[in-house]
Amino acid sequence: MRKGLFASAMALAVTPALAQYSVIAAETAAGSVGGNTSLYGGLQRYDFASAGGSAALGTGIAASQLNDPVGLRFSGGNLFVGNRHGNTLGTGSIQGFAWDGSNLSGGSTLATAASSAHQGFHGLDVAPNGDLFVSTVNGGTRRFRDSGSGFQDIGGTSSGSVRDVLIAPDGSKMYETLLNGSIMITEIQANGFGTSSTFAVGGAGAMHQMTWMGGSIFVTSFNTSSVHQVMVDANYNLTSSNAVATYNGAIGVTFSPDGQEMYVSSHTGNSIGRFMNNSGSWVANGSIQTGHNMGYLATVPEPGTFVAMGLGLAAIALRRRKK
Repeated sequence: MRKGLFASAMALAVTPALAQYSVIAAETAAGSVGGNTSLYGGLQRYDFASAGGSAALGTGIAASQLNDPVGLRFSGGNLFVGNRHGNTLGTGSIQGFAWDGSNLSGGSTLATAASSAHQGFHGLDVAPNGDLFVSTVNGGTRRFRDSGSGFQDIGGTSSGSVRDVLIAPDGSKMYETLLNGSIMITEIQANGFGTSSTFAVGGAGAMHQMTWMGGSIFVTSFNTSSVHQVMVDANYNLTSSNAVATYNGAIGVTFSPDGQEMYVSSHTGNSIGRFMNNSGSWVANGSIQTGHNMGYLATVPEPGTFVAMGLGLAAIALRRRKK
């Protein structure tokens, strides 16, 4: 992703971050809110000096600058936002905000759905080649590529109700959360998709956001108010899973850059739960009262901050090269 992609957009005024990292959280009402734009949410921001430290409220992004946001992904110095458009109004969109280590700026619309069947954009991810993948309420996952004059829809999975999409670090596989408690794994081809299979996450249902941490996938399960860790082998196949935390209405998940604190947002409880890593176990450490039901989360680190997730994935990539 080009760092200058959003350079021409108008800057937003935000509070300078005196922190190692910030957690960005979408305000998202549960279920479809249709054309009732007064129910659309914005983005909240919380700054942290260290994992386990106090959360300082920063300036987020107002609802008026978004279109019912739910999905978040930070990649290549940019924060990407997936807008639901209320699930039923409009066709969904992806916006991009540049992060300079202290401020977010921009908000340009990068992609919109080409078909009404693809309404209700949710989670999204960015492949190593820069392609954008975004999940939809009922229309599978769509894939967008920068043509040089904007992102164009170049295809996707045919149908299905999915809530988030995650791409393997080498770009070889796409993972989608399904409402039946399974993750669908699809081979990614240069300009299309190959074969698919599913992996059942034991004890999960209505899964939503996924994220990488330390070489594993962590995914929320809304129906069971839980977070699950899914183990991944050197070829990015899913091998096993186990529940690691419980939080009412769990919908979004992200981590501190060093991997020592996990944040879990509630879709029904107006809060973000905090969990500390204790030798691989996740111990409840209070919560952040947000005043809104929440959607997905993203961590935006300060430049140069140690990121456990990246080191974990680099180790997997190294093992692959040695095989």
